Amino acid sequence: DGGVQARRVAVLVADGADVGGIQPLLESLTAAGAVARLVGPRLGRLMTAGGHDVEIDTPVDAMPSALWDAVILPDAGGSDARLLDGRVLEFVKDQYRHCKPILAVGAGQAVLAKAGVPTALPDGAPDPGLLMAAPGDVDPGGFMAALAKHRHFERETDPPRV
Repeated sequence: DGGVQARRVAVLVADGADVGGIQPLLESLTAAGAVARLVGPRLGRLMTAGGHDVEIDTPVDAMPSALWDAVILPDAGGSDARLLDGRVLEFVKDQYRHCKPILAVGAGQAVLAKAGVPTALPDGAPDPGLLMAAPGDVDPGGFMAALAKHRHFERETDPPRV
């Protein structure tokens, strides 16, 4: 129906991730019927930027990118362990290659750069499925619209750029 109901969104986190900064977006997704899950480096708990202990729903190597409809890379502040995790970088590359929506907040944009994800389409136009936001400035409506479209085939190239 063009909505986001039942869409699965991976929130790629590591210790120090700012999950609280995307809380309004996560609440909007849940209210619309989408399913957002915390995907981390391992099962168990991790400490967020706000000092909260959160439970990881699934490790990144147990649920490959193809099983998710979109990914959110929350801000991580200083040292971001996601930059050193090849599994996370491959996950992000695959989301890009599959033309799925990606939201990078603050330091989450460094993960895109490390993964080699281009910030524009091949013709130089902005990628409507690649959203970037400053911490505290996440637009739930923009991400929901990108997720509702499901795929952003205008970024597709053969061979893939990433």
